[in-house]
Amino acid sequence: MARLTLISLCVLVLAGTSIARADESSATAFFKSVHLLSQPPIAQHMLNAVMTNPAEYSGRAIEVSGTVTGQVAAGSDRTILVSVDGTIVNAVLPETLNQAMWIGVGANIRALFSIKASINSPFDLSLIAAAPEADVSTVEAREARIAASRQLTSRFMSYSRDQQGGYSREQQGGAVAPMPVYYDNDGGHPDYNRLSARAVAIFGPYHNAVHHFNKRLSPEEVDEITNSILENADTQDIDPRLLVAMIIAESDFDIFSRSNKGAMGIGQIMPDEARRYGVEDPYDVRENIRVAASILRGHLEKYGGAPQQAGVIPEDQLKLIMAAYNAGPGAVHKYHGVPPYRETQNYVRKVAILYKEMCAEQ
Repeated sequence: MARLTLISLCVLVLAGTSIARADESSATAFFKSVHLLSQPPIAQHMLNAVMTNPAEYSGRAIEVSGTVTGQVAAGSDRTILVSVDGTIVNAVLPETLNQAMWIGVGANIRALFSIKASINSPFDLSLIAAAPEADVSTVEAREARIAASRQLTSRFMSYSRDQQGGYSREQQGGAVAPMPVYYDNDGGHPDYNRLSARAVAIFGPYHNAVHHFNKRLSPEEVDEITNSILENADTQDIDPRLLVAMIIAESDFDIFSRSNKGAMGIGQIMPDEARRYGVEDPYDVRENIRVAASILRGHLEKYGGAPQQAGVIPEDQLKLIMAAYNAGPGAVHKYHGVPPYRETQNYVRKVAILYKEMCAEQ
C-alpha cells in the first residue's frame, strides 16, 4: 500500500471537510476489534514511549483518542492525519473504513492501532479500527453504569441474604458481624460514627457507583454522598438502591442542581420542604439527603410499606411512591395513580428502569 510521508500529509490537509454521522455499528465494530486482541490495548499515555521504542511493544495494540486534522487519497488508499495529545499519527484507513464519510477533518475519533517493528520497518502503526469518540464514550458510560449497578446489587443482596433480614438498623443486642469491606478502587472513607456494620460492609460498591454516575465529584464529595445515602437508608429502613435511583433521576448526583421550579440540591427538595425539616442550606449534601430520604419514607409508608427481607419494591408500589415524590401525594390521589403529567410519567419511568436494573441479580 502506498503511504504518504508526514510532511506531504501536512501540506495536503483538507480544512473545513464536513463530518457526516457514523453508522451506529461503528462503535460495535470497534469494541469487537478490542475484544479480539490477545492482550488488552496499551493506554494512550504510553504513545510517546511506543514511538520511542516500538520494538518493546511490537505485536501489541494501542488505543487512543484523537482529532482528524487532515486526510488525502492516494490511489485506492485513504490516509488520515490524527492529532493525539499533540502527537501526530498518520494512518492508512483499512478497507472497512475507506468509504466512511464520518471520518473527516475535525472528527473526534477513538482509534485502535497495531504496533509493528522490524529490520525493514523500524516503526509502523497500522489502523485496525476506529469509531466516533462520542459513540464509543456512550457505550463505555453505559457499560460502566451497568457494571456499577450489578456490583452494587450483588454485594447488597448477598449481605442481606446472609443476614436473613431487610436493610434496617441493627437492634440493640442484635448486631451482626460485618462482611469484609469490598473496595474496587480507592474504596473511599466510611464514617464509622454514622454507619452501622452492615452499611460499612457495602460502602465500597456504593462509593464506586456514585463515582461512576458522576465523575465530576471530588473524592470528598463522593465520600459524603455515599455516607449520607447509607446512613439514611439505615435510619429510614429504605432500600439504598431506591435512594440511588431517585438521586440519579433527580440530579445525576449534581450537588448544586436547581430546577426551574425551585427544587434544590442532590435530592431536589423544595423550599417549603427545607423549611419543614429545619434545613438552612438545602445544598448541604447530608441535610439534603436526610430530607429526601424522610420524604421518600413517608411515601413508602403511605403506599404499602417497605418489603420484608430486603425484597424488591413491587413496580406498582414503586410508581406511586415516585409519582408522589415528583408531583405530590395530592396529585396521585386526584388521579388515582400516576398523574398524566409528562414530566412525572417520564420521571417515574426513569426511576423504575434504574431500580429494576439495580435489582436485576435478585
